[in-house]
Amino acid sequence: MFLVFDVGATYVKYAWMSEEGEIQEKGKIRTRNKPGETLEDFLVSLTEIYDTYKETGEIEGIAIGLPGQIDVENGIVYGGGGIPYLHEVPLQKLLSERCGNINVSLENDGKCAALAEIWKGNAKDCQDALVLVFGTGIGGGVIKDRKVHHGNRLIAGEVSFVLEKMEREDLAKLESLEILSMEDAYDKIPFTWTARAAASGICHRVARGKNLPVEEVTGEKIYAWAREGDEVAINVLEDAYFSIAKQCCNLYTVLDPDIILIGGGISAEPAFIQGIKKYVDELKKLTHIYSGLKIDVCKFRNDSNLLGALYNYKQKYGLL
Repeated sequence: MFLVFDVGATYVKYAWMSEEGEIQEKGKIRTRNKPGETLEDFLVSLTEIYDTYKETGEIEGIAIGLPGQIDVENGIVYGGGGIPYLHEVPLQKLLSERCGNINVSLENDGKCAALAEIWKGNAKDCQDALVLVFGTGIGGGVIKDRKVHHGNRLIAGEVSFVLEKMEREDLAKLESLEILSMEDAYDKIPFTWTARAAASGICHRVARGKNLPVEEVTGEKIYAWAREGDEVAINVLEDAYFSIAKQCCNLYTVLDPDIILIGGGISAEPAFIQGIKKYVDELKKLTHIYSGLKIDVCKFRNDSNLLGALYNYKQKYGLL
């Protein structure tokens, strides 16, 4: 049995899983990420869960999915996403030492979602795939020969930073930018793909269009408004669908994957993938180059990072 963690900035989800990915038990704890909390607090919280499961049966290994750019081979976290104290931390080594020198694996959470799909999801029969996860940002996982392609600087698949609708004149705006929040970023740098197509970006644009506080706007409300004919909601969603379809065509010509899969909580709404496919079909009229582009929704959602983290462990330690 394996202990698997899905670390987020707010919660750490964990699962007691078989080698084949069957979840026997799962739970979650608050991420030790409040002001004043440190790496030591974080390590203690994971170790306490390890100690609990150590009493119930043999733990063969620990697999972790978490934010940031991950050096999978050496087990080092860079960036850390919403958990700044993880930057440049050799987390694999530190946690292993606290847990009886057990084998530990690390991988970026977006990459874990891609690995879940290549292992048991809608890319299980593919060699190459691209998985895009739409949430607060846009997570990405590039799969080549059934393994994550990380790139020379661990940034392959960091598609949140793809530029969208930017003109040369916009460069002058970058010189004096001071970004204080995510909403502030959407107002001041609306030319990123995240601002136009991430779930949080969609909510922000609808809130601005309807003159509502951002915290009062959710994906569920947006789709309800759209079904009622609300023009602001409809236009923001259609812009997002077209943006995603356009970038899928761009990424397809660069990577030539067998399939592009769309995930994230918003992908549970059938209209989301339908809207993207509608514009992909229109763009395919441009050139036969796009003719092989296949888009589908991810099979896994809530447990994808757990499943993919375990598959990463199996790859790292030769259990396939």
